[in-house]
Amino acid sequence: MARVLEKNQKLIAVMLEADVRATGLAKRMKDESRNDGGPELSTSHTLVRKWMDGVVGEPNERSCRVMLAVLGKKLNRDLRPADIGYPDIVLTQDPIPDLPEAFESPLIITQRLQWLGQIDADDPVLDIVDFAVDDIIDRYEIEGPKRLAPEVIALRCRIDQLLRQHQHPKQVTRLYQLAAKLSGMLSYMAVNRGRFVHAKMYATEAFQIATLLEDPQLRAWVRGTESFCAYYMGKYDIAAALAEEGLRFASDGPQAIRLLSNGLARALGKMGDADGVHSAINRANTLAEYLPTPAGLSPALTFDPYSHARLAANAATAYLSAGDYDRTLKYGHQVEALVDESDSVWSRSLVRLDIATALLKLNRPDVEQAVHLGSQALTFSEERPIRSVWQRAHEFGSATRSFDAAGVHDYQITLRDWADRVRDFSAPTTASRSNQA
Repeated sequence: MARVLEKNQKLIAVMLEADVRATGLAKRMKDESRNDGGPELSTSHTLVRKWMDGVVGEPNERSCRVMLAVLGKKLNRDLRPADIGYPDIVLTQDPIPDLPEAFESPLIITQRLQWLGQIDADDPVLDIVDFAVDDIIDRYEIEGPKRLAPEVIALRCRIDQLLRQHQHPKQVTRLYQLAAKLSGMLSYMAVNRGRFVHAKMYATEAFQIATLLEDPQLRAWVRGTESFCAYYMGKYDIAAALAEEGLRFASDGPQAIRLLSNGLARALGKMGDADGVHSAINRANTLAEYLPTPAGLSPALTFDPYSHARLAANAATAYLSAGDYDRTLKYGHQVEALVDESDSVWSRSLVRLDIATALLKLNRPDVEQAVHLGSQALTFSEERPIRSVWQRAHEFGSATRSFDAAGVHDYQITLRDWADRVRDFSAPTTASRSNQA
């Protein structure tokens, strides 16, 4: 049943009491967001007005926190999310980790450990780098590639320096493994930033090192990342071929779930091969039943197997491109709750965009609910956008143009305002435009 949008009377009342208009609140929120040391919020008066009118979903936690701080200062009292019409927002004890912590970089610790020891890297030094890699993977979907890529680059350069020194053979192997992972992570991050040339170069480097190590699962992971890159370049035949090559390395190992769902199925969906999508997703589901997979929503950037939830999110996208909208909704709703419980604002956005697009494609489209979900997706990702959200939001925007409804016009305005604030991504390539579903 379509959700009826209502004005946020509580927010409107608090703003009237504080004598703040939409333009003033947006500017004050930007100013306040600089005070906590995090990135500046890109809130606009248009977005504030849409919160007031109930056209878009609730703000994310940080935007809500900043709004409460601004209005609370004007009124000289503490405010809670419920006071401004968002009782479902639960503020954590501390802000989300936007601020640099008062700890040293792992890079500094490795340098000091090596200075205290000997010229050769010893195991504690490499352990610290291992911990740093895991930490970056855990933080990735909260802080994003723009913030974390410099840390990965610094670690990668340090590993390169250590490799140029005389090392114990067992340490050389660990150093090369870390080098391959860090280059692979940079390739993945570059795709999320829309920097496809860099993504391909980092992947080439990672694959060469993985080949020297004779590590089939690592080679499979790199091919999966190259497939991911080709997919967002609109080169779906190449994406499918890279995924199939990766599967030859992975066999039925841990990387096969990612290659089948994120790589092969999604590319085949864009190519209109519905049977191929169904075969790939069925095989991925079978592997997920007997391989040890993590609970909940596994990170998108991970060297471990995909979880059932991450597999389902990719299945929804693949079936959407293949035109099987019932299965899109089945997998999308299956994973929706887990996505909302996770730290991944991107997954929240992408799953909503998939569901929203499927709702438009049904025989009896639910346009109102679709544009509501699409607007929510933009709100979730506006502070840390990535290429996939940018591209899919515009694809959904294209799908709405065949409908003449007030909500569609609102979404188009919201998308335009959002895109004006998100200027890191160039327009899709010619190949990508011509292949959009």
